[in-house]
Amino acid sequence: MATYDLITIKTALDRHFGKDIPLAKLQAALDKPTWLPVLNRMIAVSDTLEDLPNSDRYGMFRKMSEMGEYQISSGRWKFARPLNADELANCF
Repeated sequence: MATYDLITIKTALDRHFGKDIPLAKLQAALDKPTWLPVLNRMIAVSDTLEDLPNSDRYGMFRKMSEMGEYQISSGRWKFARPLNADELANCF
């Protein structure tokens, strides 16, 4: 995980863009996962980041929240990761 001084980044961005960027919005943007699956793609999901690597729960991706959670077909918001080859084969 990257380390950064959020106040320093916020101050620089505020100065560069000439406006006050809300700290919460900046934090969410910095922490948001960069992985965005294709709509309706099967993904592994979990209620917590700690359990995610070993999760055997799956869902179909619908959309991502500003806070970096993934919405699945049930409408629930979860943490997610891509499926490995064996998990993907079990979905079909």
